[in-house]
Amino acid sequence: MMQSYSKITKEAILAVSPRKNCCRRMRRDALDLAQYTDAAVRAKEILAAPEHFRCDGCPASFAAGLFVSFGSVTDPDKQYHLELSFETQSERDAAGEVLSDGGVFMKCGRRRNRYLLYLKSSEEIEDFLAYTGATRAAFDLINAKIVREVRGNANRQMNCDMANINKSLTAARQYTDAIAELFRLGYEIRLPQELQKTARLRWENPQASMTELGLLHDPPISKSGVKHRLDKILQFYETQREPK
Repeated sequence: MMQSYSKITKEAILAVSPRKNCCRRMRRDALDLAQYTDAAVRAKEILAAPEHFRCDGCPASFAAGLFVSFGSVTDPDKQYHLELSFETQSERDAAGEVLSDGGVFMKCGRRRNRYLLYLKSSEEIEDFLAYTGATRAAFDLINAKIVREVRGNANRQMNCDMANINKSLTAARQYTDAIAELFRLGYEIRLPQELQKTARLRWENPQASMTELGLLHDPPISKSGVKHRLDKILQFYETQREPK
C-alpha cells in the first residue's frame, strides 16, 4: 500500500538527526507532547525551563517534533494545505506561541472538535518544511507547484487556441453561407470582378486557410487582402439578401 504524503514527509524529518544535544532534546520533547493528557501545560513548562531553547536550532527542532506528533500535509499534486491539529484550544495556543517565537506564524482555525494551526500558501508550506528539516519534501512541493503551473498554462493556452479556432470556424461559415446564398440568388454577378474571383475561390476551397486562399489568386494577394474582400462580400450580402 502506498504511503501518504504526510507519512513520507514525517519520515524524512525523523531521518535527519539534529547535531546538537539541546536540539535533539527539543525535538524529543515535542514528540512526547502527544502522550500528555494536557499537552498545553507541558508545552508551557518547556517554554519556561532554562535548559530548553539553548541555541538557534532549538525552535526548528521543536517545530519538527510538533509536526510529526500533531501535523499533516496534503499531497501538493492535489492542493496546498499543512496543519497541526490539537484536542484543546489551550494546546493549540501554546504550540502557536512556541512556533511564533521561532518566526513561524500560522493561522488559527477549528474543525468540529479539533483546534488547528494551518498554512495554505505553497510558499509558507515550503518554508515550514525546510525550517523543520524536510528539505526534500520542500523541493518536492516546489517541483509539484511548477508542474501545476505548467499544466495550468498549457490548459489556458489550449482553451485560448480552441476559442480562436471556433471563432475562425464561425467566421469562415459566415463567409461560405453568404457566398452560397449569393450564388443561389444569382447575385454574385453584381459583385466587382475581384470579389467574384475571391467568392468563387472560397466556395471551391472551403478548407483552405486565408493565407492559402490568397496564394490561389492570380496574382496572389495577402491574408489581410483576402479577409478584406470576404468582409466586403459579406457586407454586400447583408444589403442584398431577401427579407425573411
